[in-house]
Amino acid sequence: MTAPAGVAVRLVEPGDDLVAAGEIVRRAYFALPGYPRDPEYDVEIGDVTARVVDDDVALAVLDGRVVGCLTYVGPTSPHHEFDDAAAASFRFFGVDPSVQGAGVGEAMVDWCVARARKQGWARLRIHTLDSMPAAQRLYQRKGFVHDPAHDQDWDGILGIAFVMHL
Repeated sequence: MTAPAGVAVRLVEPGDDLVAAGEIVRRAYFALPGYPRDPEYDVEIGDVTARVVDDDVALAVLDGRVVGCLTYVGPTSPHHEFDDAAAASFRFFGVDPSVQGAGVGEAMVDWCVARARKQGWARLRIHTLDSMPAAQRLYQRKGFVHDPAHDQDWDGILGIAFVMHL
């Protein structure tokens, strides 16, 4: 699948509505069948305003409308989940449910891969949940492999680790 014509992935710019971007992430997570709701985490996934202070936040824009958001993190970020000083990661990744399956997520993953390669990281890492099978298929299609040594148990919720060696 290729990204739809007209989709652009870029860093947050002054004037972008960070609250609306965070709501895209929240809607994407909440639409997942079996998503394990947690009041604190449900607030955190939508708090783009807090993350943009420490990390790079990327938006997918389609026909002038923001339709995707993710947070790209290096190993020194407070949002980095892996004990791997040679890897970047991305988190809090959501695509507006109205355009899911159209290649927007793939364009965003491609942006992360290109950025990690340009920055010279050895690896790119990501966690998913059981409730994210479409994301898992996307990561595998793009060349990520399951990395069970970095799976996490978050109070009974399995964080499934994937890695791409760059």
